[in-house]
Amino acid sequence: MVDGAAGVGPARARGPHQFGAGRRTLHLYAFLILCCAGLAAPAGGQEAAPHRAPHVPWLEDAPWAEVLKQAREVSLPILIDFHASWCGPCKALDAMVYNEAEVIRELADVLTLKVDVDRPDAEALEKEFGVTRLPTLIYCDSEGQRWGSFTGFVSADTFLARVRQWKRSLSGEREFLARLETAPDDPVILMEAFNRSKGAGRSAEAAGFRERLLTLTRPDRRHEAARQLVIIATNEFLSGSADEAQDLIRRTETMFPADGQDLGRDLRLRDLESLANLTGLQEQLPDTLGLLETYSHMIKLDRGYVPALEGFARTALAGGIRLPQATTCALRAVIRSDNRPDLLALLAACYQRRSFHARAVKWMEKAVAAAPDNLEFHDRLGLYRSTCPPWMRPPDHN
Repeated sequence: MVDGAAGVGPARARGPHQFGAGRRTLHLYAFLILCCAGLAAPAGGQEAAPHRAPHVPWLEDAPWAEVLKQAREVSLPILIDFHASWCGPCKALDAMVYNEAEVIRELADVLTLKVDVDRPDAEALEKEFGVTRLPTLIYCDSEGQRWGSFTGFVSADTFLARVRQWKRSLSGEREFLARLETAPDDPVILMEAFNRSKGAGRSAEAAGFRERLLTLTRPDRRHEAARQLVIIATNEFLSGSADEAQDLIRRTETMFPADGQDLGRDLRLRDLESLANLTGLQEQLPDTLGLLETYSHMIKLDRGYVPALEGFARTALAGGIRLPQATTCALRAVIRSDNRPDLLALLAACYQRRSFHARAVKWMEKAVAAAPDNLEFHDRLGLYRSTCPPWMRPPDHN
């Protein structure tokens, strides 16, 4: 909430006698109002002809339910002015802003409501909008959803600037809602809806758009939907909600088919790429079990997909779990990659971790032979040989 000048608070304090600052503010604004009135008086001491100055056509203390009904019927936004008879800045707005012709014109397409906080029936609405200072002005759409607010006195120019900004924001929202209605299953539009709702503090509404993204399992929708869900999960993780991020990534993984039997090559590759995109965040969380499930899912889609075979083997080896399956994946990765040196070393590490020392030495020797300049491989080969019983150790050909 943006504070204007000289706001009076707290709102529920009944009358300026309850705080000295309120009384002084009231006197100051009363003086300014009288000055303005004096400057407008006719010359020569003649009395002005009695008339009512132009003013914003406020609904005075109308029931909120009736105001909402009227706003919905005519599709107009609502401006609420919470005020009190003892509030100096409130009186200054009446005297120096609400009687300005440009302000009156700007509010012609807005339903304007004044709420006197000293009335007993005003307390519920005051609490609903969290009013703590006077005056407080709140701009709502025709459904009563808050779009903007400020407290205290502001000049007519500042008032007009804020109202026009609110109108632009609400107009943009209406245009966006029309796009959403036209394309309700477009992942990019749903993501924008999620961000708009979350930014406005409408958490339940944002959660609804997130759930809609999770339902987009059609081949032409799921890849972009998954990409947007990863963004949401990443933001959750960065904001400290690791559990929520982990749950969302695991649910995103279920959007993809369990196997690739009925998929064409191109679609299967796109699914693999989308699933691979999940693994980056799972590594950061870290979510070892979720990561293994994602790699397993990728392997079901393509049993020879080396990045998934390697990823599963490395993750399981690092966690010390599912080591037999890790060894199988590493072996298949070696075969599919035509004996890539780092994968030969990975396979040797899997055997070493399982105490199959002779096999670890055998595959580590192959890694050294494939990459003779790799000093780390030589060191690991020496370590593996030192842990292998002599009668099981392959002969040293060096």
